[in-house]
Amino acid sequence: MPLVPAALLADLPPGSMAEFENGDATYALCNVDGVIHCVDGICPHAGGPLAQGALHGSTIVCPWHSWEFDVRGGDLKSFPVTIEAGRVFIQIP
Repeated sequence: MPLVPAALLADLPPGSMAEFENGDATYALCNVDGVIHCVDGICPHAGGPLAQGALHGSTIVCPWHSWEFDVRGGDLKSFPVTIEAGRVFIQIP
């Protein structure tokens, strides 16, 4: 799976999220206490844009219907993240 540049680390401070699109896929990048997580950016409930919602600790709250998902694993499909030279890369299929 290729590493794709997704964001600058400086643009993703702790407690924030960013949306990244690649082809037809949308991803949510989340900084949880300095650890960057990448998850599927579309809510499985109704298709809402998760990165446009709120991040409370490690929980994303969907902006459409307030469904909650833990970005640390299990609730949403996740993707490996690599940080190199101040850039965030995600490993996607």
